[in-house]
Amino acid sequence: MARADQLLASYRRHVSLTPRINLPLSQRVWFIVYPPEDERRMVNRIPEFEIATREHGLDWQHLDLTGVFADWMDTYDPDERTKILAEPRITQKYATKGLTALVSNRVRTAMQSVPSERADGTVLALSGLMDLYDFTQVSAALETVEKLRLRGILALFFPGEREGNTYRFLGARDGWNYLATPILTEG
Repeated sequence: MARADQLLASYRRHVSLTPRINLPLSQRVWFIVYPPEDERRMVNRIPEFEIATREHGLDWQHLDLTGVFADWMDTYDPDERTKILAEPRITQKYATKGLTALVSNRVRTAMQSVPSERADGTVLALSGLMDLYDFTQVSAALETVEKLRLRGILALFFPGEREGNTYRFLGARDGWNYLATPILTEG
């Protein structure tokens, strides 16, 4: 069985369990973890994750962050954009605040599009996290989501690896501890 099929099977088993929405958000996050080289395969399989979610009575809201860095750069005039991109440290300094804020706004908009009576039973799925790499950290984006007081479940399509409660984005960044539920190919 291909890794993507195994991951979908693990997700189906997990989503079949009754979600405990009274937990803090840090415990209502599902990390769908897969090797970075499987990113394209996983992106193409996201509709199957939606079907599995809906089959078990939960709603689905998908937010694809692909292109978010380019969208953020488009907020600057061309001269300032050239200055920002000229030096990686400057780019990261700007991105730590600005790109994270843009991601937060997109998450807020996605959350607000869910009717309040369905919010507790909705899985907000984030994909396209690779666009954050080298500019801001996924952990920073998660912190902003926590501040938004998301109801329901947050599912992250996470290209990286997990050891214990430590997640390493793209296998390159130092890991960070996060109290989330991992969904892995091993089941």
